[in-house]
Amino acid sequence: MTDRVKHSKFFLWCIQVLRVCGRELLLVFRDEGVVIFFLLLNAVYPVFYALIYNPEVVRDERVVVIDENRTALSREFARRLDATQEIAIAGYAANMQEAQEAMHLKECYGIVYFPRDFAQCVARGEQGHVSLYCDMSVMMRYKAMFTALSNVSQAMGNERMAAVVEPVLNMSGAIVENRQVAVGNPAMGIASAVLLFILPLVLQQSMILGIAMLHGGSIERRRRNGGRDPMAIEACSSATIIGKMMCHQIIYILPVIYVLHYVPLMFGFPQYGNLLHIICLAVPFIIAVSFMGQTLQAFVNERESVFLLFVFSSVVFVFLTGVSWPRYLMSRLWRVVGDCVPATWMVNGYVLMQTNGATLYQVQHEYWMLWLQVPVLFTLAYMVERYVNRRRYRSWIAASEDNPNVLTRIELAKNGVG
Repeated sequence: MTDRVKHSKFFLWCIQVLRVCGRELLLVFRDEGVVIFFLLLNAVYPVFYALIYNPEVVRDERVVVIDENRTALSREFARRLDATQEIAIAGYAANMQEAQEAMHLKECYGIVYFPRDFAQCVARGEQGHVSLYCDMSVMMRYKAMFTALSNVSQAMGNERMAAVVEPVLNMSGAIVENRQVAVGNPAMGIASAVLLFILPLVLQQSMILGIAMLHGGSIERRRRNGGRDPMAIEACSSATIIGKMMCHQIIYILPVIYVLHYVPLMFGFPQYGNLLHIICLAVPFIIAVSFMGQTLQAFVNERESVFLLFVFSSVVFVFLTGVSWPRYLMSRLWRVVGDCVPATWMVNGYVLMQTNGATLYQVQHEYWMLWLQVPVLFTLAYMVERYVNRRRYRSWIAASEDNPNVLTRIELAKNGVG
């Protein structure tokens, strides 16, 4: 009899999960704002972001040379710079003021400066200095100019050292050969390096924003109906959380494949990972993000508040993933904060798969960290649903029974009316 009761309770719980999932799907596709976050944002934002950096690399960026040294060495240096694919010498300037005027007029985007003692320092075996002044309005320009300047200076330095050592060692050729090999990013493009970090973050942020907007809509309906939501399904806290998670998992099947597979395919980004392995990595990621969104929804009281509360966090999450600063160089506090965000582990595993061809086994640390976050975030979401949301709803219902207009007055006061 006890086993039959347990089976009956579990069956009823499963029915509740399915009903919550169906209700949530209905609410999603009835709400234009949530559809924009769940589907349209995932469809459009990665494409727009990629187009900003398309093409990924720049060629023949115009620079002006200020040559106060006027020796064969400085002219040879400038000639080799002009021969690179990144830089084109637009002309020479007599002084810095003339070069700056050319930059202001957009006749060039960089200035290469040879000081008066450049060749003399090199002849004495000292370090010769070449300065680069670059327009930083577009990061790709700086990268191209700096790469060309570094390659030329290293090549000429190796040649001069070989000329000094050759008579002593009776050898020919460069002592150290300078060869640049791009691993994981053959095009050496900005988008190939950055966008792969951004794509999982787009999925995370869109889901959190959509979940928070759905919760804001529920709050508004409860204020208008005496603390009760006419669209709500009577279910226990765990069934409510799992049902919503199933809804999010169903909706995000196509966005995950589109964002993580087809967007890199459309723009020619590194794509060495196996699609099946990427989907397997994304499964715990989507579950964890769903529970994270249901935890953070406790801070939402209106639909519009999601823009104030969560949109700015995208920048924070980007930095925590390590795209701009290595995670191992972060302070312990920020590493711990980053470890609590599902996108951190998803991003690092996804980038390893797409750029280095790693398998799911080779990113098992990131994979199991995502699964570890699932029960932790589920516990937090359960506590929020049971001890925060439902207590609030019960208090609203009790207050409305005493005074039917109390919730309406609260809403008007928040809007500065009455």
